[in-house]
Amino acid sequence: MTVEIVEGPIDAGRPSKPRYRTAQLDGKAVKLRVIDADSPSFGADFQASFKANVRRAREENRALGAEA
Repeated sequence: MTVEIVEGPIDAGRPSKPRYRTAQLDGKAVKLRVIDADSPSFGADFQASFKANVRRAREENRALGAEA
């Protein structure tokens, strides 16, 4: 096994097109993003999903008048 030391951030590549499914939460329909754990672009998909969740949470906080 060889170990490679990487300087700087690691590029996860481009995420695949997001897929969604709907589910019921307290009687409301919510959209859930689906990530395939066996996908070769899992790292990029996971990072894109995380960024989308943070973006949505910040927008909701701004709408409530909270400071980000």
